[in-house]
Amino acid sequence: MRRMKKARQYLLSIFAALLLCGIFPANPVKAEIQYVYDNASLLSDEEEQDLERSCAEFESNTDIHMVILTEYSSGSEDCQAIADDFYDKKYPKEPNGVCFLIDMGQRQIVISTSGIMQYYMSDAEIDDILQAAQSYAKEGDYAGTFAKMITMTQECFDRGVSEADYLITEDGSIIHYHKINSTEAMIAVLLAVVTGFGVYFGIWKSYRRKKNRGAKSYADLKRVKIRDRRDALIDRHVSMHKIPKDDGNHGGGGGGGGGGSHVHTSSSGNSHGGGSIGF
Repeated sequence: MRRMKKARQYLLSIFAALLLCGIFPANPVKAEIQYVYDNASLLSDEEEQDLERSCAEFESNTDIHMVILTEYSSGSEDCQAIADDFYDKKYPKEPNGVCFLIDMGQRQIVISTSGIMQYYMSDAEIDDILQAAQSYAKEGDYAGTFAKMITMTQECFDRGVSEADYLITEDGSIIHYHKINSTEAMIAVLLAVVTGFGVYFGIWKSYRRKKNRGAKSYADLKRVKIRDRRDALIDRHVSMHKIPKDDGNHGGGGGGGGGGSHVHTSSSGNSHGGGSIGF
């Protein structure tokens, strides 16, 4: 009995020592989500922490991802592609978000939108944000540049999305935003229920029928005649027209609401909107 007691005390003392050494932490720390990637070392620690908090607050309030990136590219890669690809790598399965980039190699400010944010931020609004941010970047206030973009992006989100918002694809096609209202949702649910019951009772009735196993009960094979018949599709006219590309005159500005957003496909095959401006 004494040996068991001593062995227990010995094991407890070893476990306590391991806790003190930090091998088995008593309170595991959950890894925090990173929002700011200052690869070009443009931000102080305090500025980076402030931007981290702003991005986290935006994501918490909107369920939309926001990521900040600084780079010093060689100039061989398009800055828009850098922002698009960075977002796609960070959120490969979560398209709704926005990425802000300052590239010191090419001295460009870039916005990349993805998912629903392509509707929230029209071309005109993105232009307004970039022009407002440009004045901060010219003064070397890169933290202020990002802070201004975050504030104005929040304003775009607060404006909301309506059927006046649309996407303009690379081939000139227009995709309008359509939000399902409560009436449409209720009709869809009712149709699904009715269809489900119809399928169920149809199968149920088919199983209740008496089965005839004789082949003659289904068809009189002597009366079956196979005719050689061919259908020809003639006098068919197909008319096609290309939707004219948007001329860029969206009007309204950053707070106007509604407008078009030109979108493109990134190297990963995802759709992105956005724009860039030099400083």
